[in-house]
Amino acid sequence: MPTRSARPGEGWLRVASSGICGTDVNLYAQGLAAPTVLGHHVAGTIAAVADEPGPRRWSGTVGQRVVVEEYLPCGTCRACLAGTYRLCPDTDLWGGGRRIGTIPAGEEPGLYGGNAEYLLLPPNAVLHPLPGGLSDELAAWVLPYANALDWTVRAGDVTKGDRVIVLGPGYHGLAVTAAARWAGAHVVVAGLSRDRPRLDIAELLGAHTVTADSGDELAASIQRVLGSDPADVVVDTVGPAPHVIAVAVDLLGQGGRLVLTTPKNPAHVPVDTTAMTRRNLTVTAVRGRRPEAIATALTSLADGTSRLQLVPSADTTLEGTGAMLGHLAAGTGPETPHVVVRPHAH
Repeated sequence: MPTRSARPGEGWLRVASSGICGTDVNLYAQGLAAPTVLGHHVAGTIAAVADEPGPRRWSGTVGQRVVVEEYLPCGTCRACLAGTYRLCPDTDLWGGGRRIGTIPAGEEPGLYGGNAEYLLLPPNAVLHPLPGGLSDELAAWVLPYANALDWTVRAGDVTKGDRVIVLGPGYHGLAVTAAARWAGAHVVVAGLSRDRPRLDIAELLGAHTVTADSGDELAASIQRVLGSDPADVVVDTVGPAPHVIAVAVDLLGQGGRLVLTTPKNPAHVPVDTTAMTRRNLTVTAVRGRRPEAIATALTSLADGTSRLQLVPSADTTLEGTGAMLGHLAAGTGPETPHVVVRPHAH
């Protein structure tokens, strides 16, 4: 695909890293309505800025390293004016769906995703400067880690000493683990038997881990770790299932919080409202992140307190991206969930 000169308000990003997450894998597996350059956890260097000024929401200079949020909000709707631009109808996945990594390649110039050497920066792009010294691999963690901080610390109200259960040791499961540990919580990560390599990574982040392949086994395994103490927070990163949600509710103590993070595998899940009322439980559903979480994520990644530098990175070249997506969709991908496209590597 050819690049062109940046038009008023636009710029070009030289992509350094593009993290692959479950959304990319699902889009690849399910198929798209039209050819699309995927990739929405993108970091790189501003390579060009339009010579002619134009209205835009981002600021930056050539040579500046930045992370690009996936959202392409309108800037004028109620959600944008309130600062919750991730919910803008234009960029909401269940609305207009216009965001980095989802715009079809047939829309000129076609380069709207991170799995490419260069990414067009439209006037409504959302950019954040990267701290000096932050590696490209860690820069690919900024958005999932910011998600996790928002879901865990804000939505889950996790504080020092809380007992937090994380369901699933995938990409966002490990990010949630890191966020909860950053907040000073005691963390237990639960996965299936086949997840042992990823559970081992969770242990590097300071979590206890359990394996369970059924609801009863899950409850018993977690309770053995918690002892007589109930959980304060359960974060589900794998998608709600009736037997899992029932276990989560049973594990929570007075004032406990259940955080649902993914719309994958939608299900009508019965909830024991009597137990919820008697124990004053809260269920919160989340997606994306508030802008404030980006700043916290950048600081924590730069100073090492996220501990995500301990998570191995599986890099792939641009040429190998299709094969990697195929492996991930088939469940035969790398043991680490941190998979990064490096477009300029050969």
